[in-house]
Amino acid sequence: MNLVSRLFGEFKQAPLLALGRWQAQRGVWLLMAGAALFLLLSAMGYFQWFLAMDPCELCVYIRFSQCCILIAGIAMAIKPSSQWLKVLGLALAWYGVIQGMLWSVELQQIHAAAHMLDGGDIFATGGGGAACSTEPHYPLGLPLHEWLPYEFAPTGGCGEDDWTLLGMNMADYCIIAYSIFSLALGAVTLGWLYSLFTKR
Repeated sequence: MNLVSRLFGEFKQAPLLALGRWQAQRGVWLLMAGAALFLLLSAMGYFQWFLAMDPCELCVYIRFSQCCILIAGIAMAIKPSSQWLKVLGLALAWYGVIQGMLWSVELQQIHAAAHMLDGGDIFATGGGGAACSTEPHYPLGLPLHEWLPYEFAPTGGCGEDDWTLLGMNMADYCIIAYSIFSLALGAVTLGWLYSLFTKR
């Protein structure tokens, strides 16, 4: 608790200076990588394995975006003082966050449309999932679905899941997660730019 109080005190006194110091330490990048790893393990361990929910095309794209965030966090944690690693890591992290948010919003819209029947479910009548493909197309033509089929091969229909927690589905929680990533990444990116241009 003393650490949290100290960090809050630093931020309150000089926000940009504090953000600049934090982004230069391994902890913040390991925290980002750990959050992405937690989401990946939750998707594969809890949803796919324990609940037997097959991932759809958008689900595996969201996983890919989380892998980008994970790799970016690890890369920047290797040597936080390296400006080249910082540039490459931030570019990859922002790509993962923005793309992940777009895919999550698309999945949420498909889910909402598929479940909007009054007291019914479009999947119960054999519909739904039309927007999904079983042949994913990853950036740079990476055949991730062939290399790691359990993680990256889509075997379910988009919007087909009925899982909810506190009235929100998986896509809703992904949107919340990417919103938090956006705020945190925006803050440390601002801190990095401040330290870069002020040399502090």
